[in-house]
Amino acid sequence: MPTQDGNRVSSGGVRYRKITSLKERENYLQREHSEYLWFDETRGRLLQGVPLNRIAFALDPVDCLRQFRDMGRHSSPLQQASLDLVQTLIDRTGIEWGTIGLTGSQLVGLASSESDIDLVIYGEKPARKVYSILKEQFRGIEDLGWYTGELLDKHTTFRWGETPRWRDVLRKVEAGKVLQGLFGGCEFFIRMVKSLDEIGYEYEDFRIHNEGTLTIKCHVIDDHESIFTPCAYEVQCDRFGNLRRLVSYRGRFTEQVSKGMNVEAKGRLESVTDTRSGEKLSQLVLGENWEDYLVPL
Repeated sequence: MPTQDGNRVSSGGVRYRKITSLKERENYLQREHSEYLWFDETRGRLLQGVPLNRIAFALDPVDCLRQFRDMGRHSSPLQQASLDLVQTLIDRTGIEWGTIGLTGSQLVGLASSESDIDLVIYGEKPARKVYSILKEQFRGIEDLGWYTGELLDKHTTFRWGETPRWRDVLRKVEAGKVLQGLFGGCEFFIRMVKSLDEIGYEYEDFRIHNEGTLTIKCHVIDDHESIFTPCAYEVQCDRFGNLRRLVSYRGRFTEQVSKGMNVEAKGRLESVTDTRSGEKLSQLVLGENWEDYLVPL
C-alpha cells in the first residue's frame, strides 16, 4: 500500500509497504478499497481480487526475466544474481527459460539492494526436475547455501513469528528446505506452480463450508504435492476420520513435513463437496491466520 514511511520506492518516487498478513490486508481493503473484496459462497469465505474493469495491465514473470536478460551489463547486482541463479538451474536441469519467471518486488518495480530473488517454476515436469536436483546437489552447487545462524533465526521469525512452543522445531525444518536459501549473497525462494491443464479440476467443481478453527494430530501418508503452490499433504486422522488432507496457499508450508511423519497442525477446517461426483471430505487449510502451523512430532 502507498505510505510515506514505506520501505519500497517506485521509479516515480512513491513509497509503498507490503502487507503480508491476509487479515491485515483484508482490514486495509475494507477501509480503503472495499471493491477489491467479495464473498464467494462456493468457497465460504471473503476473497481478495481486482475487478476486471480496474485492471490496467498484467505483469508477466517470464517476460520480466526476459527483460532482465536483454539489459546485459546495465542490470543491477540483484538482477544479475537472479539471472545467474536461473542459469544455474537451467544448466543443472535442462529446463527451458520459458518455464521460469521472476516475481516479488522485482516484478513490480519495487526492489531494493536488500530484496530477495523470488522465482516461479511453471509446470509439474520442470518443477520436479528442479526440486530433484536441489535435493540431490544443493550442497555442491556453487554460490548456493542454506539458512544458518542468525540469518536462520531471522528467517524463522519472519516465517512463523515468535511461536516459542515450536521455535526449535520450526528452525530445524526451515534449515533443511531447498526451495529457499542464499545465492550469491541474496536470499531466494522458488515457488512451483502447475500449469492449468495439470490441475485436473475447475474452480466451480467444489463447494466449501467453513467449520471453524481446529488443532489436530495426524499421520502423513502422501507428500507428493508438498512442493507446489497450493501445497497438499494427504493424511490419516484417528480423531477426524473424514479429514483427508492438509492444504495451503502460503509458501511457508511447502516442504514442511514428509510422508510417514506424525504431525500436529492448526488451521481452518473445511467440509468440501465435489459437485461432479457428490463426494464429501474434510480438509484443513493452513496459513489463513498467522497463528496456523504444521510441525512434525
